[in-house]
Amino acid sequence: MNDGRRTHVGYLLIAAAAALALYWGTSPWPDTPDGLFHLHRVRALAEALQMGVLLPRWFPDFAFGYGYPVLHYYAPLFYYPPALLHLMGMELLTAMRLALALWFGASALAMMALLRCWARPVIAAAGTVVYLAFPYRLYDLFVRGALPEFAAFFWLPLIAFSSFRLAQFAAAESVANGFWALLRRLLSSRWFALTALAWTGLALTHNLTALMAVLATLGCALLLSLSHSVALSSSHLQSRCLAPAVLLPLLFGLTLGAFHLAPSLLEAGWVGVGAAPAGDGFRRHFADWTTLATDEIVYRYPTAAEPTVPLPASLFALLAVALPALLFWRTSPLRPHLALTVALSVIIIFLMTSASAGLWTLAAPALGKLQFPWRWQTILALSFACMAATLLEAAARRLPERRAANFARAAGGALAVYSVVYAIAGLSPTPAPFSANELTREQMWRFDAEHGQVGATWTGEFLPRWVKEERWAIGRPPTTPTPGDATVSFVAVPEEQGYLRSTWRVHADAPLTLRFHRFYFPAWQALVNGVVAPAYPDGALGLLAVDLDAGEQRVEIRFAPTPALWLGLLLSMAALCTLALLLACSLPLRLTLAGLGVLTLLVVNLNLTERTIRPLPVGADYGSVRLEAAMIEALHPGRPWNVRLFWSVQRPEQPLTTFIHVVNAEGQMAAQKDEPLAGAFTPLERWRSGQLLDFTHRVALPGDLAPGVYTIYVGLYPSGRPDAPLQPLNRTETRLEVGRLEVRP
Repeated sequence: MNDGRRTHVGYLLIAAAAALALYWGTSPWPDTPDGLFHLHRVRALAEALQMGVLLPRWFPDFAFGYGYPVLHYYAPLFYYPPALLHLMGMELLTAMRLALALWFGASALAMMALLRCWARPVIAAAGTVVYLAFPYRLYDLFVRGALPEFAAFFWLPLIAFSSFRLAQFAAAESVANGFWALLRRLLSSRWFALTALAWTGLALTHNLTALMAVLATLGCALLLSLSHSVALSSSHLQSRCLAPAVLLPLLFGLTLGAFHLAPSLLEAGWVGVGAAPAGDGFRRHFADWTTLATDEIVYRYPTAAEPTVPLPASLFALLAVALPALLFWRTSPLRPHLALTVALSVIIIFLMTSASAGLWTLAAPALGKLQFPWRWQTILALSFACMAATLLEAAARRLPERRAANFARAAGGALAVYSVVYAIAGLSPTPAPFSANELTREQMWRFDAEHGQVGATWTGEFLPRWVKEERWAIGRPPTTPTPGDATVSFVAVPEEQGYLRSTWRVHADAPLTLRFHRFYFPAWQALVNGVVAPAYPDGALGLLAVDLDAGEQRVEIRFAPTPALWLGLLLSMAALCTLALLLACSLPLRLTLAGLGVLTLLVVNLNLTERTIRPLPVGADYGSVRLEAAMIEALHPGRPWNVRLFWSVQRPEQPLTTFIHVVNAEGQMAAQKDEPLAGAFTPLERWRSGQLLDFTHRVALPGDLAPGVYTIYVGLYPSGRPDAPLQPLNRTETRLEVGRLEVRP
């Protein structure tokens, strides 16, 4: 095996070891403030993918079943690997642990590729370990549970690596060509495509890390442009070549991700994160000179509730070495690399302290979204690792070759071991109090209710601004009594039900305000008899409502593309087509077309692949409510069995409880589920006349359920009186058969 192949095998072993260590270290799963939220988003995405929705911008079972536009605003890419693994049969926690391990191992490969641009293999490996073991990375995973931000660490060295290679390419081309010829060559370079795609990946993985990376890149470009030229190995990058080499792939990558970025930015005012004025909450999280760093032997991880996250003292020790090195190593070819990392580190430290409060206030519309100044440690980790590796490499180059090799092995090994021990020894995560089987929507609702939250977010940032109720009260009776609605008389039979689309056949004796059990959001579109009808928010909860005339009408509700989404799709498709043309010059046509096809499928998906199911009509009239239809899912071993019931509210009168009976061929009860008609978090006080309620009851079946055909019965009784079941006005029995369930051997 030659040296080059041996080196590559070594890199793969380091990446694999990092991935295995992380996979092992997350068992048991750590209990963190945000980790549970991300698990529920993965669960919801997996359910959407099962229904044929490739990019669900709205999770219908979030926010106590009223729905929540999470992925309309939050970057979606992180959730796909664990969701796909979960769909392949892996339990949710295992899927998440494996996905995080893959992100971690991939970041090791990206970091080694970056450091190998100027450092020898041993030092590149040591710098990679420094990056992997940077305390803030582990704080993200084991203390905060900021899992997408943890995954975003993969993209930062990849962007830096491809940008470095692109800059080298520009430096070489600028010697023999004019500016416009250079520009054409840059656009057709594979490094340009890789850099642009890496920027897209970062923007689609974590919005705020992408914002910091953009600001850091612009700052680095400004710092580099102040120099007449920048040394890149044996060539120099003239300042006139810097802008196209750094900024063009950034702009192209963000344009490629416009299908997500455009609606999330242009429609931010539809939810709390954009409707509220820019706050100054960041002021509570500035560090002073006593809390900026920790000087303990091992890193002391703060709790998630503490206002600041201290820096490792080794960072300042490294700066203390780097600053004199800049003064005395004036002829070193690595001096520009060292100067850039030192300058970036100093600026980031400044941004974490109260000394930068004026700058944060001035740029509050952008910086204020970061919430925590210590979040800049995401960028600092990359700068710190590069600074450490550059110092070691510069020192090694000043020694004879044999001594340099020994120095690199000794110093690099010591740095790697110290970094791991320093970061790991002080880590003591608390095991999570739940198992994978407990990660259900009901558990999410209970957690939200107990903590006064909504939609699996701490601040309700994606709550539509038309919801006037306090977020802690959404799953409870109204804080202010609402006047009673007049009794209505109507029939609403569900014809087709999908994940983000439903159709109803409605017959009303008089003009009717039809209310749906979901928050109003401008992306919801109502069609009455095929014609778009005005939809509007109704009541304190801002429920989606549409006015109907008397008579029979077909009503369709669907989550439709908004103007901002169409704009984003147009920009993304233009960027995709341009990328295909550019790549066709440097990559095989088949590979280009395959990549374009995959990206196009993800970008242009408008829920055209969504599956719909036809519920079974029931039509049982109880006076105050009607059981319009039922939908019984097939039985899947190891998964909850669901019965979805569709109700129309004529007038809210009394709390009602639904019962579901599973009866075998001999008439014996095999399973039973009694639950409030619309669940525990939609009490009677939240019901409105003319409202459509549908609720999925999860029935626990015995593990030893004998093979055979079982009959499913449903019914109603006044809450607290199971011995007094209600008889529908148009039926003779109190227990209604709604389907059969076949259990095979």
